[in-house]
Amino acid sequence: MKVAFLGLDGDFDKGIGEGTQRYVYELYRNVRRKLGNGARKASFPTLGSYLAGIAFEDFGRYDIVHIPKFRFGFPFRAGKAVTLTTEHDFQPIFAPELDADRSVGLKGWLHTRILREGLIRSLSSDYLIANSTLTRDDAVKLGYDKSRIYVVSHGLDSRFFTRPPEKRRETFTVGYLGAFRMRKNVKFAIDAFMAAEGKKMRMLLYGNSSYQFAELSKLAAKDRRIKFGGFAPEGGIVQTYDRFDAFVFPSLYEGFGFPILEAQARGLPVVIYKGGKIPAEVRKHCFVASSKEEMTGILEELAGNGYNEKERASAMRYARKFTWERCAGETMAVYGRIA
Repeated sequence: MKVAFLGLDGDFDKGIGEGTQRYVYELYRNVRRKLGNGARKASFPTLGSYLAGIAFEDFGRYDIVHIPKFRFGFPFRAGKAVTLTTEHDFQPIFAPELDADRSVGLKGWLHTRILREGLIRSLSSDYLIANSTLTRDDAVKLGYDKSRIYVVSHGLDSRFFTRPPEKRRETFTVGYLGAFRMRKNVKFAIDAFMAAEGKKMRMLLYGNSSYQFAELSKLAAKDRRIKFGGFAPEGGIVQTYDRFDAFVFPSLYEGFGFPILEAQARGLPVVIYKGGKIPAEVRKHCFVASSKEEMTGILEELAGNGYNEKERASAMRYARKFTWERCAGETMAVYGRIA
């Protein structure tokens, strides 16, 4: 079997831990380990070079052309090769209002518009891999044949599977790690924490100082227990999670939701917002809050009485099943069915 992974050069770099890029890097690395020279990158420096150079690439000698990260203009007809696209989420189509913080100015508007058009174009692929049942169901709503969609969950870096440190500290730390985008709904978690009573509680938030950061930092300034830690380097991501005693992730829409499983793999209780669209297989072991008041109550309960050890162990075992080796193996099985 011969598989070509189509993308731009930077797509295959390890990067800084952004979910989609991490998937491309880990999937190609693990599939190549299994297929050897049967798997190769068909990568281009830029989208323009791809469009100009496609005539010189003989994709017909491959059984499958896999596009692990869609780009506007992908996919294309590849001779006799079967085209397969991995879909990560359809939020720009089903919840475009959540992109209001990114669609600022002409450049932002064009970026969002191209993103949406690219998602529609990606559905012209012969087959799809959906990263979750939520993404699969969204593709079906858009008219794609369900029988041509395979669900293959993403994985976690093996660093998350080491033994978490023993935590013997007086201060209970509520953590968040991610972007400060409208879509992530971080204000919901900050409001809930500010209502929690307890001088021995604190909140640490990690992420780039962009999007809604200024607004959130102004709000958090009203409570001395809340601190921003800046961008969490990829090399120290596990240590960042280990600073927390609980993790809040009130996102309104996630195609998958890496941080949830990462936090659970480190033994943390994870609190999400009930109104958010998060895949059932990822939210399985989460605490679910339907309101800010309910999230406040959950955090106070965890701070006062701790995390049930049986629930903690169950969530850890479940999260640690999501490995990149498993992802690659299930993807290889898809190749075998469609080639």
